[in-house]
Amino acid sequence: MKISFLLITLVLVGRNPTDAAPFRNVDNTPFATRANGPQGAVLIEHGPASPLLAPLRSGEGNRIVLSTSTARAVAARAVAAQHSVRSLQRAEHTMRLLQDLGLKSPDAEVRFPRTVYHLSNGRLVLPDMMYLQQTGGQLGDPTNEITFQFSGFPTTDEQALRAYLQTAVPKARLIYGPPAFDITVTVVQDDTMQDIQGGFYDTASNEIHIPPLSGNFPEDTLVLMMLVLNAFHDDVAFFYDAWEQGFIGAAATAVQTTPGVSPAYDPVDPGPFYCLSVYECENQPALGNNTFFSESGFAGMLVWRIAMARAAWFKCYIEDPYFFANFNQLYYQGFYDALPGDVPGLKDIAGQVLPWVEGMSFYDWYERQYALDTSIRTGSKLYTWNIPLEQSVALIAEHYVTDANGNESPRGGQGRTIYWNYDFTLSLYAEEGNVLDVAASGDGAGEGYLIPTFFNIGGPQRVTVQVDLNGLRAMYPYPYGVRGFESGENDFYGGLLGGPVGTISVTGDASADNIGADRGVWEHLLTGSRLSPMQLEVTVANPQGQINTRTVNVGWDSYVMFIQGGGQAQVQHTFSAGLMMMSLPVQPTSPSAADLLGVPPEDLLLAHWDPAAPPNGTYHVWPDIEPFVPGRGFWLRLLEDAPVSLDGVLPPEDRDYPIPVELGWNMIGSPRRQSVDLADLQVQVGTKDAVSLNEAFNLGYLQAGVFGYNQTNGYELVDTLEPFAGYWLRCLTPGGARLIFPAQTGAARY
Repeated sequence: MKISFLLITLVLVGRNPTDAAPFRNVDNTPFATRANGPQGAVLIEHGPASPLLAPLRSGEGNRIVLSTSTARAVAARAVAAQHSVRSLQRAEHTMRLLQDLGLKSPDAEVRFPRTVYHLSNGRLVLPDMMYLQQTGGQLGDPTNEITFQFSGFPTTDEQALRAYLQTAVPKARLIYGPPAFDITVTVVQDDTMQDIQGGFYDTASNEIHIPPLSGNFPEDTLVLMMLVLNAFHDDVAFFYDAWEQGFIGAAATAVQTTPGVSPAYDPVDPGPFYCLSVYECENQPALGNNTFFSESGFAGMLVWRIAMARAAWFKCYIEDPYFFANFNQLYYQGFYDALPGDVPGLKDIAGQVLPWVEGMSFYDWYERQYALDTSIRTGSKLYTWNIPLEQSVALIAEHYVTDANGNESPRGGQGRTIYWNYDFTLSLYAEEGNVLDVAASGDGAGEGYLIPTFFNIGGPQRVTVQVDLNGLRAMYPYPYGVRGFESGENDFYGGLLGGPVGTISVTGDASADNIGADRGVWEHLLTGSRLSPMQLEVTVANPQGQINTRTVNVGWDSYVMFIQGGGQAQVQHTFSAGLMMMSLPVQPTSPSAADLLGVPPEDLLLAHWDPAAPPNGTYHVWPDIEPFVPGRGFWLRLLEDAPVSLDGVLPPEDRDYPIPVELGWNMIGSPRRQSVDLADLQVQVGTKDAVSLNEAFNLGYLQAGVFGYNQTNGYELVDTLEPFAGYWLRCLTPGGARLIFPAQTGAARY
């Protein structure tokens, strides 16, 4: 049976052909966004009279052929423009820096495969989905197969790739489930492409384009497998890079490491994107964005985002090797037009097939993986890739600005560092100094690095690296003196937060008892060689009798972990019925706001104002809301009094505690369990000296006045901040500021 159709319009988006990419977040709720189309894909716009969209018949009866020589040329030009080698070389610069510093294999080569969509009048051309709807077929039918044919390859290369796919695709099917459509895919050797581009999958023509083989067959075939997995999704690929690129990268790694598929493949070496070993160091809020491929061409965050998204989804694969297959099955069964870009809907599917990840519900786990946050947060950002070495820590800083569409541009500057010892009583000396220069222009614009090395500091301990840059401050725990690289050295190590001493035990796929932690660090040779993908449950007991347990999914090589070792407390408070502004002076160990407040989930009314959400701030409403942390305020409405007794981690009482405030109105709370006078607060802007709150008002850093809310009187100015209450404070400084709560008198240092 032969068919001829023009296009299907699953995604209806008006667009002027001269505009930039038409697809955007239509809901920007953190970790729960919605998009109206693929934001990370290469897009090819055709006019209504384009000959490339003329009805073309296929001899196979189930494809629409757009693979004419003219169509291929159009696709090549679009890829060259939207996936340019020049912009990707900025990301390659990051890899070269890692190699120059001896932190990555000299054989590592970055490659960035992409998906290509065709559009007509702003609407996606999706011929396979159209055909399925016309024929009444089923997405993800168990009988679906992908048949491969080849074009343009030398005979020996084609034979090698055929042999690889013959072995690898059945494994991919076990890991990813059957393809969405029954299609033929043509694998094309594209001489116009360079290795750094990696290749692309064209959803309209069902073609995979890859550059000539590089000589590194394991890495060549890893990229090919990612594009094959793109073809598995085909017309129903996810609209977000964090999902589609993350899924295919993690699943392709799982395929490639399956015995018999690619014996020479090593995910760690050269492993250009492998980061599971240091995942907890790198999991930072600045990873979030609606796309990995900014329209501006800035690629400073590209390597980090790809690496972290793959690692996050690989943790799900470690939890359940059938995660991807089971997810895709429900995804196909429940498919609706907007689902590829509906993060809440996608999370619901993931939560069904994987209720628990690393000891917590999928929903709670997801909101802790910043690379999976597809929301846009505007303003200046600082991200620092920090790799713990035995006597030093490698700091690679990315400094950039994000606009309301998710576009990013680099910023330069000079960062200042402070290296705090384990109990924050000393700032440590490093031979490399305390200046981190970030280039303002050139191939490395927005990037800087520093590798401070420490000697004679009293042995292994937790060092906290503080970086201040253009008004931004970040602090990174670094376990000094416990990292081991060579065979026979420790492969499981980390830092205790909140306390310096404890005893650690490990159970699960590997086990150990009585691992001593002192001065905030610990180390152990867990497996006798190096780690492999497994799940571990780690428990720390401190001298005060407090016990904390975390579950972690670890990968190959080694793993650095940070676990709370102290500072825990139980607090009680009763919230009165009605509408109030509230906060918690403790970070709860339970992530569920409904459970904490003892309110049925369907009755909970909780909201937080986010001043950085484009275009001019917005409210986030439970359950799609930021978690409770000391210093963050919320609106809460209760139908009856709610007595609360909760366990959590207290902010350090023996030192100052800063709360970041952003340009605009901020909902804040006190991180202290006692009243705090406004006169005792300080404000710091950038690296300037801190000033009193009143002086900050006079200097125009903040609008004068802190406002509380009373059910009887409404808003009112306050002189003190009370525990469990919430307040409004307006910041007038474009780069934001820090509101500093002083150390509490008489608090003992740990």
